[in-house]
Amino acid sequence: MASMTGLSQGVMPAGPMRAGRSRLAVVRASAAEGDNVQIASRRAVLGLVATGIAGGALAESALAAAKSIKARDTDLPLKERFYLQPLSPTEAAARAKESAKDIINLKPLIDKKQWPFVRDDLRLKASYLRYDLNTVINSKPKDEKKGLKALAGKLFDTIDGLDHAAKIKSPTEAEKYYAETTSVLGDVLAKLG
Repeated sequence: MASMTGLSQGVMPAGPMRAGRSRLAVVRASAAEGDNVQIASRRAVLGLVATGIAGGALAESALAAAKSIKARDTDLPLKERFYLQPLSPTEAAARAKESAKDIINLKPLIDKKQWPFVRDDLRLKASYLRYDLNTVINSKPKDEKKGLKALAGKLFDTIDGLDHAAKIKSPTEAEKYYAETTSVLGDVLAKLG
């Protein structure tokens, strides 16, 4: 009804409520004097925390600069940092032999049934092996290419079977495909020379 009589809602008429407000203002003023000390100590603590965080970040960046790794070498082009680099056929054959040895050395992981490690190592080494075998095969004459491509296809079929066995965590299938993979890898390495 106050708005109908011409008084706005924000303006209170004078009366007994006014005395209570002045008491409240006095209490607030005396509390504000005690809060100044608390605010000063809070500011000091916040300043120390901010200084500690800034110092930690500065020390971390200094340590990172002192011990840089290849991922931080931004002066290299992207293709040299993140992609397999093309190698000459002889270098590719050497890396393919290393990858084949690493695949053969998965036997202890299969025996211990460490399936995530088997899958990860197998996939990594198989990708290098595939890339390097393709490089070597493309450098061979036409008459040798067909036989090597068929042998490489058979190899990667057995590697896929071994990967699937590790995925479903089947020791019997893993043993079967591991034996097939090692025999085909031996044939491929014999053809590479």
